[in-house]
Amino acid sequence: MGKNKEKYENSFLIDKQTLHDLNIFESYNEENSIIGLFRPISLQGKEKLKAFFKQPSTSRSHIQERLDAIRYIARKGLTFEIDKEDLDFIEHYLSRGNKPTSISVYRAWEKGLMNRIKPSNAYYIIRRGVSIVVTLLKTLYQLTKDEEKVLLPTLLQRYNETIFTILDHPDFALVDKIAHQKRLNIIKVHYCDYLFRYLGYERLRKILDIVYQLDIFQAAAMTAKKHQFCYPELSVEASTPLSFQGLFHPFLNKPVPNDVSFNHQKNVCFVTGSNMAGKSTFLKAVGISIYLAHLGLPVPAVTMRSSVMNGLMTTINISDTLQTGYSHFYSEVMRVKEVALAVNNTRRIMVIFDELFRGTNVKDAFDASKAIIEAFTNIKDSLFMVSTHIIEVAHTLKANPHIDFKFMETNLKQGEPQFSYELKDGITEERIGMWIVKREKILEIIYQKK
Repeated sequence: MGKNKEKYENSFLIDKQTLHDLNIFESYNEENSIIGLFRPISLQGKEKLKAFFKQPSTSRSHIQERLDAIRYIARKGLTFEIDKEDLDFIEHYLSRGNKPTSISVYRAWEKGLMNRIKPSNAYYIIRRGVSIVVTLLKTLYQLTKDEEKVLLPTLLQRYNETIFTILDHPDFALVDKIAHQKRLNIIKVHYCDYLFRYLGYERLRKILDIVYQLDIFQAAAMTAKKHQFCYPELSVEASTPLSFQGLFHPFLNKPVPNDVSFNHQKNVCFVTGSNMAGKSTFLKAVGISIYLAHLGLPVPAVTMRSSVMNGLMTTINISDTLQTGYSHFYSEVMRVKEVALAVNNTRRIMVIFDELFRGTNVKDAFDASKAIIEAFTNIKDSLFMVSTHIIEVAHTLKANPHIDFKFMETNLKQGEPQFSYELKDGITEERIGMWIVKREKILEIIYQKK
């Protein structure tokens, strides 16, 4: 137990079920994944974004540094004067074998003359790769000198200092001198190739890592602007309530924004609503925003405030576990057990259950839901969102002062349900399951078979 507790306390708790529920990664269709909302221009930027997305943080300073950097880039409208193809070509060039381990003027002239006699693709890659790297370094060097360092956010200051220190090293002195030249002679190409792929390779790699990180930040700034995401305000104070204004799901074309808040006196949000009213989408929007915030990225809301949390666990799209022979209900029970163990071993976790215990009969679902939700109200250092199709559970728990009851509004007009997708206070009585059955004329289809 001690080792598990240490693991929970030192990292943001997230699991495969939660990542799947929230569509964080989707291998088959990037358009339907949260990571797909952020589009770095370079291949390496995209690869680093995947690693970035797998490491939500519990460090408020780490998160804030990222947010400040992205906000600064967005406000200043900073863009890189180098395109995707050039960045990708640099990686192709640097990955070549036969790295030069020494400088030889004779060898440089020999390769140059041989290329003039019989043009070589290998020599072309070296010459073009050197040229692009030189241009990139010149651009970065100019940026490090031009930017007002006292105004830069902390993370960008560190990047700036790293780049400046490397480029100011005597080994890189030639780069500044030749950067303005349209065509480099054979000797200079040879020296730069030696510098970039051998002598200064590790230092150049540090610079490129920063470039790819900035590529991610620039993509995040563009996403925030395009989709009108906000920059979350996170606090180290555990008592800071979680609150959203104008929260929405980023996949919707015309989302209806909603407000919701939590505190440690009302630590359970109980959401009721008819089928198709938008409960699942709303719960996912909450989970997505918490996840993005702990990556240090903008979130789909007008405002978000929260203390830094230590984990996020959701149960939205659970299925039968065929490999182990578990039924749907038993899978649900085991998932609740997983969550119970997690909240027992750490503090400040957000837990989201959509349609708790849908895989069993109404009586068992009622009893189990009521008991579990009542137990959740006693865990004051974590927050819970629960939805259920069994409205009677909500009425039974109505007097509990630690539960905030919300519902997704549905109005019946001339026998037809109208969904506002607005979150309201209270408990709804609307049920449209039978209306859906009648609309699809299922009974008529059955009775036709005689």
